[in-house]
Amino acid sequence: MRKNKRVLYLGNLAVAYNRDVLRGAAKYAASQPEIRIFFPDNFEMVDFPKLIRGDIGGVLTAGSPPAWKLSEEIAQRQLPAVDVSAETPSSKLPRVITDDMAVGRMAADYFVDRGFRRLVYYGMENRYWSDARRDGFMAQATARGVTAEYFHKHEHEAEDRQGIYPSVAARWLKRLTTPVAVYAGDDLLGTYLVDACRRLKLKVPEEVAILGTDNDDLYGQLRAPHLSSILLDTYNIGFRAMALLYQIMRRRKVRTTQVLVPPLRVITRLSSDIFGVEDDLVREGLKMIHRNLKSGVSVKWLADQLAVSRPTMERHFVATLGRTPATEIQRIQMETARRLILDTDMPIAKVAEEAGYSSPRQFSTSFHSYFDQTPRDMRKAKRLEDARAPENSAGKQSSIVPPPRAVERPFIRL
Repeated sequence: MRKNKRVLYLGNLAVAYNRDVLRGAAKYAASQPEIRIFFPDNFEMVDFPKLIRGDIGGVLTAGSPPAWKLSEEIAQRQLPAVDVSAETPSSKLPRVITDDMAVGRMAADYFVDRGFRRLVYYGMENRYWSDARRDGFMAQATARGVTAEYFHKHEHEAEDRQGIYPSVAARWLKRLTTPVAVYAGDDLLGTYLVDACRRLKLKVPEEVAILGTDNDDLYGQLRAPHLSSILLDTYNIGFRAMALLYQIMRRRKVRTTQVLVPPLRVITRLSSDIFGVEDDLVREGLKMIHRNLKSGVSVKWLADQLAVSRPTMERHFVATLGRTPATEIQRIQMETARRLILDTDMPIAKVAEEAGYSSPRQFSTSFHSYFDQTPRDMRKAKRLEDARAPENSAGKQSSIVPPPRAVERPFIRL
């Protein structure tokens, strides 16, 4: 590879996701002096032939519209390229993207753990990332014994902005029975929901709890109530994508891959900082369990904090949740641990700590008793399942050494 090869980054930098991916890519590029990244403003498809006339060694495409045409053009020109957009399932490029199914599962777990029994997904129609988040959300809700429904916004439909347009979200929001928890596929859709609730005089989060995705400070934190959001590992996506592209540019033997990077965590703000149960005592108890889980929560401690007797507390919990406080504490501990085991590479001792256990050995015993599987066995089984997925037809290992928390799978045309 010649020196000073330029990498063209094509993405709308008004989107927080794309900005963070670029930061990660730049971090990797800084370790390779021959790479320079540049990113044109206001990119249009007609500009592409001009942009690649120069000394272009590779392309990172981050969802510049139309994404599918761009990937086809790059493939035709045989340019080294990596797609980080997840905008279309028909991309012909290797991809490093968010594990959107895991994002949806995280959202469902978040609401179910907070006691909500009515869940809704609101996404964009015919978008790969949105469909995957919806599927993960719906499947996990079903697995947790909760029914969920979904609504889509077409990209050409104008959402309500200060009463200028008829609100797409308001049309279905006003038909819902409250309290309800709504997961928005991204933070922009989340802000539409907040605006629609304001116009319908629905209280957020008391009647409609809202969770977004991307942790976008522009969309989620410049209006009240501030939007809770799922934090994605976009910096890692950019870093890994640039590492993969660099190997392709150097003509290394790299198996065409799709790298799925799990989300990091939910950041709770006012829009969802509530628990979906009507009993005040149980609602306060759930809040205390979640906020103090890492410190260790006992039934006695919980009763003391709620200033009630243990029998009284148990009666309220059983009547509302169908479970005793002890069973609920254990369930939250185990579900927290299971999520960390399956969706991260966090050491088992750290998982035990996050779930409120001071002893990793005691944690492993409790985990095995609850799931009939040790933490390590569950993680190993998940990795084997990923490796044996139907799309895994190549049967070869990638030459990229995966950093923590990424799941690597063969790429296919879906």
